[in-house]
Amino acid sequence: MTEDNYKGTGVVFVRSFVRSRGPEVEARLLARLSPEDAERYLRTLEFDWIPIATITRIFEAAAPLAFPGNADAMRLLGREMARDHLRGIYRFLLRVTTVAFVMTQTARLWTTYHRKGVAHLAENTKHNMITLVVSDYPDLPERFRECMCGYIVGTMELVGVQEIRVHKLGDALSQWHWRISWK
Repeated sequence: MTEDNYKGTGVVFVRSFVRSRGPEVEARLLARLSPEDAERYLRTLEFDWIPIATITRIFEAAAPLAFPGNADAMRLLGREMARDHLRGIYRFLLRVTTVAFVMTQTARLWTTYHRKGVAHLAENTKHNMITLVVSDYPDLPERFRECMCGYIVGTMELVGVQEIRVHKLGDALSQWHWRISWK
């Protein structure tokens, strides 16, 4: 299987988000990246495929620069990415749909952005809890999974629910789980 297994949309978002913070922030980001990762950061387009390890390193370098001093910087970066990706007509549609529908679509869209892994929902929305599961992807990096927590929160906020909690569970030998609850 190819090493280039993650869609370039995450890089495009980070590049735009970091640049919106000013040229000095982007310069600090580039200084934190290896020459190869910096090249990917500067050249990747939305439709390109890159290694999951590369985007994870870019996220890890960008998050503390975008959210200095915040221990949840990776989650906040994921949250902002969801808000960016789901703007326009999507934002309106999210307001008139259900959590179950949105999370089902999230699982179905996994293969649009990842060439590895299979995503599905393990539970329904009974008691305002649902679990997103990704299997067949033992090397999905922990820091990427942390950023996904934020992406899930950002998506759920756009649906209009409150008090969203996302807990990472699972291990590389079986499946990765994100248990999501809300009010």
